[in-house]
Amino acid sequence: MFKRLPVPFIFILAAGFVLGSLMVLETVIPYLYWGELEEFVWHRSALPHFINYMFWPFLVPWIYVVSSRYQIGKGASMSDRLATVFFSLLIPFAHEFFTTLIYFSLLASLNIFYFQPDTWELIQAAFPGVFIGRIVEFWIIYGLFAAFDYYKKYKDKQAELGRIEAQLNRTKLEVLKMQLQPHFLFNALNTISSLMDIDVKKAQQVTARLGDLLRGILEHDSRVFVTLEEELGYVRTYLEIEHVRFEDRLSYRFEIEEGISGHQVPLLIVQTLVENAIKHGVAMVSRPVTILVKAFREGSVLVVQVKDDGKGCDAEQVDVFSKGIVLQNTRGRLKEQYKGQASMKVDCQPGKGFEVILRIPKQPLL
Repeated sequence: MFKRLPVPFIFILAAGFVLGSLMVLETVIPYLYWGELEEFVWHRSALPHFINYMFWPFLVPWIYVVSSRYQIGKGASMSDRLATVFFSLLIPFAHEFFTTLIYFSLLASLNIFYFQPDTWELIQAAFPGVFIGRIVEFWIIYGLFAAFDYYKKYKDKQAELGRIEAQLNRTKLEVLKMQLQPHFLFNALNTISSLMDIDVKKAQQVTARLGDLLRGILEHDSRVFVTLEEELGYVRTYLEIEHVRFEDRLSYRFEIEEGISGHQVPLLIVQTLVENAIKHGVAMVSRPVTILVKAFREGSVLVVQVKDDGKGCDAEQVDVFSKGIVLQNTRGRLKEQYKGQASMKVDCQPGKGFEVILRIPKQPLL
């Protein structure tokens, strides 16, 4: 029974000792204040209080059992409420019976007082008042356990809601990833298909690089986040594949600040932006286009820039392109994973290409 208590029994025993000692001190202080300490009779004024509070810890486990098994709040049955009221009388009665027995036994063992025929009449006269006090103390302890139980259920509910929310967010993210990966795979396979009739060797090279890329992604499929270094590895492999397709029409460069390779980023988030740059930048013009992937740190925030110098667009087209599947997915992932603390900025100007800037906090909030 003692093991089932929400706090160790030794703490409850210590609390009884502290409360008993404080009550003893309370009875002594008036005598000290008035300088009448010689009139203080410790076994009458102090000892009953100390015995009272030292005995309660041994009844606390029973009160905990009552508070656990019988409810008196909203929705409780009448039998539960009657049982609680019954124990609220029984336990205080047991407390008063045993503490009275202990008190007079202790006085007798110390040769201070012996039980006399008229002592029983004194006990009966004092019993109603002290019994009401014990009932009040019972309900205080019961209330503490009820409050603790409510707090525990509240915390458990919050934890359960947190788990459900996290699972929901992960499900949303998996849906986003499933939308992105087929989109990327389709483009890669299309590249291979277009090369088969032109240069079989190049098609084989692209197939091999695609296999390497997919193998790396599938090995980490269960992960939501990867390091920036891993993500840029996927980007480089993808650009190598596309470079075989576009040859001199595509060039690329990386400008990565030192010391940021371990920053966590969502899986494939940069790769999809590069894919988008090829689709709307390189594939739309016949002249050479350069794609820049730049990453640097501003405080604890990672800034990632993906920019091409392709055809670009006017102000009206920016809004249209921003609603495309890639950018919409990117926004959705950032929103779910960083709870509004990450951002994405899209800029596009005629003849100056397309630019996307991500600002990613150090730690995700998923």
